[in-house]
Amino acid sequence: MSSTARKTHVLITDVGTYFGSELAKALIGAGCVVYGVGASRLSQHLLTSHDFTLLEIDLSQPLPSYLPQFDIIFDLSLLKNAKSSITQITNTSPQISNVITLTKRHLSSLFIAAPISTSPDFYDYLTGTDESLKDHINLLLIGDIYGPGMPNSEENRLSQLIKQATKGDKVILENEGLNYIYPTYITDAIYAVHKLAFEKTDKKIHYLVSESAKTTLSASYEIQNVARLALNKEIGLFFAGPEGTAQKEPQIEINTHEMGPGAKVNLAQGLKNTFQNFKLSGEQESSPSQSYIPKTATYQAVEKKTADVNTQKQQKQFKMPQIPSVNTSLSFKKVLLILLIVLALTTAKTSLDVYLGQKAVKAAQKSLTMGDFQSAKKQTDYAQKSFHAAHNKTRFIPIKNINNLLQGAERSAEAAGYFIDGAQTLAHDYSIIANPNAKNEGFDLETPSANFSKAYTTSTQAWLLIKDVSLPLANNKLQNVKVQLQALNTAAQRVYELTNLTNNLVGNGAKKTYLVLLQNNTELRPGGGFIGNFAIVQFDKGHLQNIQVEDIYTIDGQLKEKIQPPAPLKDKLGTDNYFLRDSNWSGDFTQNSRVERDFFKKETGQDVDGVIVMDLTLVQEILKGMGPISVPDYGQNITADNLFEKGEYYSEVGFFPGSTQKRDFFGALTRTMITKIVTDLQSPTTVNRQPTTNSLIALIQGAQEGLSQKHLMFTFDDPNLSGFAKTNTWDQPLPPLYFNPAEDTTQTRDYVALVEANVGANKVNRFLSRKVAYEMTVGKDADLVGKLTITYTNNSQADTWPGGKYVNYLRVYVPFAAGLFAYQNGDQSDLKLVEVTNQGSLTQLATYVEVPIKSTKVVTFTYRIPKNIKLETNPTYSVYFQKQAGTEKDPLEFKFNLPAYLTVKNVNPSSCHPELVSGSCPNYQGQNITINSDLSTDRQFTINLKKN
Repeated sequence: MSSTARKTHVLITDVGTYFGSELAKALIGAGCVVYGVGASRLSQHLLTSHDFTLLEIDLSQPLPSYLPQFDIIFDLSLLKNAKSSITQITNTSPQISNVITLTKRHLSSLFIAAPISTSPDFYDYLTGTDESLKDHINLLLIGDIYGPGMPNSEENRLSQLIKQATKGDKVILENEGLNYIYPTYITDAIYAVHKLAFEKTDKKIHYLVSESAKTTLSASYEIQNVARLALNKEIGLFFAGPEGTAQKEPQIEINTHEMGPGAKVNLAQGLKNTFQNFKLSGEQESSPSQSYIPKTATYQAVEKKTADVNTQKQQKQFKMPQIPSVNTSLSFKKVLLILLIVLALTTAKTSLDVYLGQKAVKAAQKSLTMGDFQSAKKQTDYAQKSFHAAHNKTRFIPIKNINNLLQGAERSAEAAGYFIDGAQTLAHDYSIIANPNAKNEGFDLETPSANFSKAYTTSTQAWLLIKDVSLPLANNKLQNVKVQLQALNTAAQRVYELTNLTNNLVGNGAKKTYLVLLQNNTELRPGGGFIGNFAIVQFDKGHLQNIQVEDIYTIDGQLKEKIQPPAPLKDKLGTDNYFLRDSNWSGDFTQNSRVERDFFKKETGQDVDGVIVMDLTLVQEILKGMGPISVPDYGQNITADNLFEKGEYYSEVGFFPGSTQKRDFFGALTRTMITKIVTDLQSPTTVNRQPTTNSLIALIQGAQEGLSQKHLMFTFDDPNLSGFAKTNTWDQPLPPLYFNPAEDTTQTRDYVALVEANVGANKVNRFLSRKVAYEMTVGKDADLVGKLTITYTNNSQADTWPGGKYVNYLRVYVPFAAGLFAYQNGDQSDLKLVEVTNQGSLTQLATYVEVPIKSTKVVTFTYRIPKNIKLETNPTYSVYFQKQAGTEKDPLEFKFNLPAYLTVKNVNPSSCHPELVSGSCPNYQGQNITINSDLSTDRQFTINLKKN
């Protein structure tokens, strides 16, 4: 299977339901392509995803022939109808029959969801006499789904109770509260369905619930208690219907081992999360409604009046005991004085709680970077308690900013605690994977997965609380808090997904082999840098078996085939043949990885299951966290500061073809780093009571930054891993999948990417600085003229290695059919010096740029883009700057100029930080705007326009 393996295609019916839309989001996050049917409502998040398609079809009618092939189908139509007998089921819409036909056609895996009250015999009815269907059909019996974001339109017994509590001040119970509910928290259900869909199991009937059955009365007591804390109001409980006529319905017995896989969120915690979400989203009314009476039942009036004494339908009401009032005669001055004293004491204690909470958070961060998980967890628990205490003291103060901030801080600390719990267990799992002789006792990926899921959910709640908070006297610190919270939220989501894919990565018991390429980005190449070393990483039976590091020349010398190299390599370096070391000639890593696998196969005869590429900047970042690495064979301590010098000395000085010194040095360094990581995993995190930096944490932190800045990239054969990498853009295609420069339906799109190749046989990129400026001018007819200016400064002090002249084969990618009409390269301006070609949705402008030592050279390209901004329908311009792998944080200046009849309405939020934008954003008014940023990662700026 190639690294461009087809993604898993999934069909979800009734995708507009709460369960359906949340399932769709989760599957897209796992790298699937999702098709939906029957959408009554969908979030913008789904509608704008490039991996989601809404099908305008009626599944109860004959199926159209154009439908794609689906690997998995989820039919959710029965969840709307609580049918429990085969007699009732036979009257179901023909939709299920058509879905089964579709399953047969594509040999899909079909999961039919039904209410938990549905008879298990329904499975036999579905499969009928066709035994082959039993290999494809699964029945999911699902309880009462609830959770954050649940809509008001969907009905099950538990959601009815929750909505009554959020909408009003009372919960009305039928059948004297003896009916049963089966609480099923949304994330539990999604996790279980995802796990069942992608893991083989012999069971075909699955119960999906979070905990055992509860009566509606006992659940209402829980709602009453949680609402008191989460919603700050008292909920009254009422019975409906004649007294003494209640009949207890049979309970569906579900053994603990039969419940769906995954984390179990109990009702108290689930209600807490749900109520807080309702409160944040404004679903809760500011004042309780007079009555909230569901349409599906007949209730008598809540207030019992004297005239209704003889009515046949009597109510029982549960009320909190009233505290007797005390009549005092304090003077106004005394009352005011008492209030001031209470306020002063409360404020002082609140400030102390906040201070202690902040201090604990910082301590937790420090402990986490040292790998001391236990200490970090204690500190986050303490921080959560401190922020909770502060929030309790300020609830009576009607200042929304303060209340939201403190509650958000409490949730943040809680999320951090979940994250640390997950990290600790995951670290233990990885220690087992890293040890080829370890037994799998205690290996547990489900627990960290559940913890990371909770960390993501809770940090999302925290973000909703604080995202709009503004504190004029402390906005800089508050902005840092928001950035850290977003980082935690992103990390929790990604590590959750990665945890679920760990078995795929290590082979699920099978053998896996990965090719790792180390690129030297001080000699920049289109894919990130000259490939100097490679490693083979092998897993077998779920354990790391071998890591072998070699000099790239050891296998390049084995190439028997004559392959023509790209012209610039031949012209400038005199290379007559093409080898693996030069194979990253594209700015598109997905293309490079295919070529690299092909070269590796030709040179060694081996196949691999994936390609991982990293550069020296990534190694340097990891060394910053790990500290000095002693390499005994060389008698050297290698640090982030001396990595480049030592690497160049041992790799290049006195090197000759066939020499093993490069392999020996980088092999020794790599083995030492790996040994330290494994040792930190398996040993205590303190030495003589002094904290030591945990190298696993340093590896994770370095990798996270490396992925965002393109110092680390992946492609995999495994479809789940491949989908995960693509979803997170870690396979770095050019242009990115989610930004097609030719797709101008909703906005006019512009695109700029620089791809450079150092063909000077030196390491001059260490001494080179680069500034990028782009100016877009909109003409009188809303036409577009772009001017790209690149300023190179070569700080090399001599022509001797590793410095010298920068000989750069530069390729600039702009929108398709762009017309170049002006060019300047130092004192050269001949357009014939630029080769213009069209490639897919892009136009390539290619030329040579030479920058001598101690000098600066400015290169400009001015071109027309053959499109106009659609002022009448979609007056929006969006430009995407794609960073080249291996480059650093090059300054980026973007200028946008408009004719007099147009002004800037607003700029997308991601570029509206005061330090990035000149002028008032997002309500900038005028014909010009300047954004100063950098290319540490890809940048996208979207500008909405309006006519004057």
